[in-house]
Amino acid sequence: IVKENLDTEVEDFREFIKSDIYLDEAKHFYGPKIRKGGYLSLLSPSLISTINKIKLPNNLKGEGWIMGGVLVVGPGDQGILYEHLEAKVGDRCDIDKVMEAVAKIPTQ
Repeated sequence: IVKENLDTEVEDFREFIKSDIYLDEAKHFYGPKIRKGGYLSLLSPSLISTINKIKLPNNLKGEGWIMGGVLVVGPGDQGILYEHLEAKVGDRCDIDKVMEAVAKIPTQ
């Protein structure tokens, strides 16, 4: 679920996500209280380190302050298998835990 579609960003993202991508411009999925980072978060050593490690193409387009997260949701009664909400701007999820949750989703 993404909150904005600037230029070709959603289409470009499809290279990495092989399932549906939903656009939520009204930000219903982000509420009822939207969590935002502040200017001081940009000075965080952990954020600077994270940015320096990114090997994928990126840009500085878009709103950028609303914090997001990662959900792995299984079909039917499986529900949420993994949840990570950014505690601060640039807070990364544990990829091993994401992959463990994805492995629990039955294949068709």
